[in-house]
Amino acid sequence: MTDAETKIINGVEIDLKKANRMLKRLIVKETTNIKTKRYNDSEMAKQIKKIIEEEVECY
Repeated sequence: MTDAETKIINGVEIDLKKANRMLKRLIVKETTNIKTKRYNDSEMAKQIKKIIEEEVECY
């Protein structure tokens, strides 16, 4: 799967489209959390892990 949508970084193939989508979701969630203080650090880590797992399942 080597096309314009992927890039190999440190020997790991990265799907740029998925990586960008994840980054956008993480930034929005972090920004919202900073404003609302809804989640503490450990809960926020769980939320981030959940976002990553969702993207991996879609792959």
